[in-house]
Amino acid sequence: MPSFEVLLVLGVFGFYFYDSFMLLNINELIFTRSSKNWSYKFPILSFQLLKKFPFLPNLLTPNVALFKVLWPTNDDNLDSKALDVFIKSLIPIQITVIILLLLILIYLPIVAFIYGSGAELLIIFSTIYIVIASILIYIFTQKNNLHLTNIKFISIAFESIVCPPFALNMVRKISLNYSINIDPYLFSNEMFDKNTKLLFTNNLCNVIEDNMKFFEEDSRRYIELDEYLCLIKSEKEN
Repeated sequence: MPSFEVLLVLGVFGFYFYDSFMLLNINELIFTRSSKNWSYKFPILSFQLLKKFPFLPNLLTPNVALFKVLWPTNDDNLDSKALDVFIKSLIPIQITVIILLLLILIYLPIVAFIYGSGAELLIIFSTIYIVIASILIYIFTQKNNLHLTNIKFISIAFESIVCPPFALNMVRKISLNYSINIDPYLFSNEMFDKNTKLLFTNNLCNVIEDNMKFFEEDSRRYIELDEYLCLIKSEKEN
């Protein structure tokens, strides 16, 4: 029978992995926002689970914001000012999540294995809850800027308090709740640097072409995707 310390550490990593794992539709992708730059990630399209495609963000960077977008869409009304306010309001949470990462995934296991379930482990737990409580207070005061409803805030707060590893995904849960109302290709033209935009355009074209194989050529969806693909390629050539 594994010791309490082993079960504790396995539970921490297991719950964090479980809470981070996502399933996306084939026409969904993730935009990422680090401290300065925008980038993107597609789900693993070579594997299907429950008719969706798995996506696992970098577990070592829970401070990176994730935004889920659909392609193609007709939306082109991005509110850049509101997005800037949202990103700036997210910064204190991103910093705090890095502190939580160190406490939960590094210091807690070390203390658990060296000192066991003694006073030292209790101090780590207390510190983790103090940090979580502090950032929840900040999130509550910034609900409007973070576009959080009371229900969504209560959900994030409850999960973080009941299961501290879930608190590591605060930034992701808040950013995934934020809707970027613009087509991802149009967004990439505005926000990505030149190299990232070129890679994204090539990858998006490949994904669209793969998706088109599942539809009859005279179907409405095939025609929609074909028009979207032609639009991207024509702008790419220009």
